[in-house]
Amino acid sequence: MFINDSSWGITPVNSFIHPSLRQLVLSTTGQDVYRCRGCSLCDVQAGDQDIPLNSLVQLVLMNDDEALNCRTLWSEEVLQTARSACIRELNLESMILTLRQEALRRGYQAPSMEVLS
Repeated sequence: MFINDSSWGITPVNSFIHPSLRQLVLSTTGQDVYRCRGCSLCDVQAGDQDIPLNSLVQLVLMNDDEALNCRTLWSEEVLQTARSACIRELNLESMILTLRQEALRRGYQAPSMEVLS
């Protein structure tokens, strides 16, 4: 279901229930993930991730709920790497922590990494 808003074009109705993931990260952390240029330099291989870190950023930009339900979001190894991973100086660590809080708020549960590894 969509509504017509002349200033923004066609807007999904569910965007009024939850802000977009990009808007959430921006308002919570001040980090605009739109600055990501997809250079892939932030990608590291961690044993408990299912998608690369740059793909997580792209899911946030697309407002895809998979960003809230992927193992990469809950990986402590990815979180540590995110602290200094972005050459454009995006604070990916704060993005991850914000997404974790939103996932829990929406009722998602952190996967058990021991079972999934």
